[in-house]
Amino acid sequence: MSEQVRVSRNLIFDGVANNDRNVEGNLNPDKVMVEYNYTELALDDTNKYTPYLDTDSVVALAADGITLTTLATDTRVCSQTQGGIWWYPARNPVVEMKFKVDVITTLAIYAGFSDAVSEATTKLPHGITTATQTATATDSAGFLFDTNQTLSYFNVVNSLAAGAAKSFTQLASTYVPIADTWITVRTAIDSSGNARYYWNGVQVGYKATAVTSTTPLIPYFGIKNNTATAHVATLRYVRAWQDA
Repeated sequence: MSEQVRVSRNLIFDGVANNDRNVEGNLNPDKVMVEYNYTELALDDTNKYTPYLDTDSVVALAADGITLTTLATDTRVCSQTQGGIWWYPARNPVVEMKFKVDVITTLAIYAGFSDAVSEATTKLPHGITTATQTATATDSAGFLFDTNQTLSYFNVVNSLAAGAAKSFTQLASTYVPIADTWITVRTAIDSSGNARYYWNGVQVGYKATAVTSTTPLIPYFGIKNNTATAHVATLRYVRAWQDA
């Protein structure tokens, strides 16, 4: 009898098993997995938060996550990076984030992987003005929403090798944030540096050789106000995993 049981989709414990303890034995997973569940963690240095970028912005613990609030002047960024820069494309890393924003006007959002814990005070790893993308990150892959773009829908973006190669693909008009409504996005990178992008569990994009396979990355979430108006994002959780 084989010692492996293959589950191709989801394993669901239903009925009484949904409430009872139902796993015996030593769980020894082959994946490295980290979850930042922000309704359960205090905002202090012991939780390995990298501090938000703009010291005038505010990160606070709320009932349903942490809130990131930008300063209401200029174009300011409020961002969070989780853990350290040790998620390696060669180990097939994946990051999933669940978040919502208060309004969807005059702001930008980036959620995915980047190669640095922060960018300049007024920068996210990516931005799009009209139809031109800028990439301050050297290697990165994730989701970008920017109201400076001609059509304000989410994009799947990447940058590769010191910004020498960068691209964005705009998603359909249905892929937009809705005020005060949760979104779950996932960015999965394979050992060749290819990236797959998922919106609420459904794959919506693919980019070949999106990042350098030898460059370590970090889960990055940030918002930026495109005018002198404060914006608030609530980050419910960040989950990341890769091969051990």
